[in-house]
This record gives sequence, C-alpha cells and structure tokens, in this order.
Amino acid sequence: MALRNRILVLAALALFGTAGVLSPAFAQVKAPQVKAATKSKLKPAVPRPAAKADPTDNVADQLNAKWQQDNGAYAGFTTAAPAVVQASFATPAVANEWGDRLVSRAMNYLGTPYRYGGTSPKTGFDCSGFVYYLYGAVFGQKIPRMPHEMVREGTPVARGDLQRGDLVLFGHRGTFTHIGIYAGNDQFVHATQRGSPVRVTHLDSDYFRTRYMTAVRLSPQ
Repeated sequence: MALRNRILVLAALALFGTAGVLSPAFAQVKAPQVKAATKSKLKPAVPRPAAKADPTDNVADQLNAKWQQDNGAYAGFTTAAPAVVQASFATPAVANEWGDRLVSRAMNYLGTPYRYGGTSPKTGFDCSGFVYYLYGAVFGQKIPRMPHEMVREGTPVARGDLQRGDLVLFGHRGTFTHIGIYAGNDQFVHATQRGSPVRVTHLDSDYFRTRYMTAVRLSPQ
C-alpha cells in the first residue's frame, strides 16, 4: 500500500508541480488572438463619369454596317473590319486648334456611305456635303454648299503650307470635281464616290495626284 501511495504522489508532482498548478508540459497553450485588419480610412475612388458622346457619332458605324451588308459584294468590296484611326490622326499635329477639331470630328465618320447630295450622317455624304455638315456640327457655322463657293470664301494655301483642317480641291480643266479635308502627313479625309464610304486617302494616290488643283483655309467665324 505504501508503495502505491508513493507512486500516486510522484504522479501528482509530475502533473501539477510543487506549486500545485498544472505543469507546463501538460498546460494548454491559448493561441494568440489575431487582431482584425484595420479598415482603411481612405475613401474608395469614385470613377469619373464618361464624357457624353455626341448622339450622331455612332451613326456612322451603324450606316457603315448596313452599307457593308447591302453592298459588300459591290465592285469587289468585301466586308471590312472597323476603321482604325491612325496615331498621326488621333494625335494633333502642328496646326491650328480649330483644324484639329475639324479633323478629329471628321474621323468619327470613317465608313459612312456615299450619297449624292447627302449632308447628314443619317443618310450619307457627298464630298462637299461632308465638309458642309462638319462646319455646322463643329463650329455651328453655315458655309457655302458647293466647292467653288467654298474656294471663294477661303484663303489660298500652297501645298507645302498645308495644315490640318485645310480644304483640298481636285478637278479637271479648271472645274472642281472633288473636295476633302487635309488630315496631315499628305493625307486627306473625304466622302469619296458612289460605292465607297468616307475614308482617308494620300494626296499622291494614283487618281488624285494628277487632279490636285488647289487648297484653301476656311477659318470658322
């Protein structure tokens, strides 16, 4: 019996120690509490509202899609990918501010179908109707409708002095037959001809190189 009691005493000492508390070897260790992450005091960024688009700016895409659907096989045309504005057009070149505005707006209508006598993106443009519409849309200004009348209103510009927004004219035997808006880098944006949409063309392209006549600067009033 004495031996049994002695064994019980030794077991108690091993478990509680001499101080009468649970031995560290058997004590339950309480896990440290992890503090909740402090909420950021910074206010969430408020997204800037998108600029309001001109309601006529997407009309060109709609008309171009319809034009391609109706005329995709016309004269060998195939359905084209959406027009991509080159960096040289998207970034203003050295020119007057109003010329940049005119060209930037004109680029919104790449792909709009040609329509003889047309002066609206809702129905299509002819060459002078395109220029006529843009002056009204961008500057709220009514200018002459026909190319020879625009020339009389503008200031002559040498080809080497062309700036974005200048009007370039083409023709044959002294008669103006076509007009476009100079876009920089020897290229111009224009409503072309029946079967083709508004596009950008080089001044030295095969057709226009021999038909270039003059250019004028028709500053908005």
